[in-house]
Amino acid sequence: MTPKGRAGDFRPGVTSGRATFQMEYLMDYETRLQRLENQLARVERYASRSFWQALDKAYEKILPNLELNCIICSFSGYRDKYKVMSSQCQFGGGRLERYQCPKCEAIFGPQKYLDLDDEIVDLDYQILYSRYKESDSTNSEFKTFRSLSPQKNELFLNWGCGEWCQTIPRLRDDGFDVWGFEPSLAQSDGYIVKSRSEISAKFDGIFSNNVIEHFRDPIGQFREFRNLLKPGGRMAHSSPCYNYSYDFTRFHTLFLLGKSPYVLAERTGFVAEKVVEEGEYINVLFRVAG
Repeated sequence: MTPKGRAGDFRPGVTSGRATFQMEYLMDYETRLQRLENQLARVERYASRSFWQALDKAYEKILPNLELNCIICSFSGYRDKYKVMSSQCQFGGGRLERYQCPKCEAIFGPQKYLDLDDEIVDLDYQILYSRYKESDSTNSEFKTFRSLSPQKNELFLNWGCGEWCQTIPRLRDDGFDVWGFEPSLAQSDGYIVKSRSEISAKFDGIFSNNVIEHFRDPIGQFREFRNLLKPGGRMAHSSPCYNYSYDFTRFHTLFLLGKSPYVLAERTGFVAEKVVEEGEYINVLFRVAG
């Protein structure tokens, strides 16, 4: 026989107290975790803005006496030989000063970003993509891929496809042999590789969307594409940055205005065959020369 009050008072009280303690502990844990995340975000903002502010101070003194080299045609001259454009980075990267080449019309910069080591740039992108996800561009990627007039017995590479890419699985479901390259991946996954060393095949076509504006060495990059393509291979690179658009981010280092796409092609063994423009969607088709 259970003593009066034992089952009705004591045991429920213990259970209730334990549950209350667990809930309070979990709430306290979640609060502390949120505080740590907020503090990490503050430290990240402080470190990033301090770095770019210090770099801006240094470049204020450096730029007036620095000879600038166009990353498309190699025109060389001091700052006063270029048209100078300035804006602010929405990602905390400070002042963005870019230069329009008087010879090929390309806009390049900021110089402070072009001068960074690849390792620092890679870390900068890792931080960006840990906090920011680009909008779904699958439809534009599809359009760019289709502009190559692809055949199902051909091999294609989506350059800078993004780890969230839906284009590759959908195209493969349609019977196209499409692979991807994305250096920001934690590790290679399925048909998308992280490292350039993992690419050994020769491709019939290479395509990208919203990638070409990120090139810091477009001549070197196009020569690499040339080595990845079969004879007669073709490329399609779409971006709104064939105009001077989306200038508010340090990650955009190249705007291929005017005749600069044709100069880039000629210097790297390509022919720029066609330009397709539909509002912000601009796509330039290239083919291996010869």
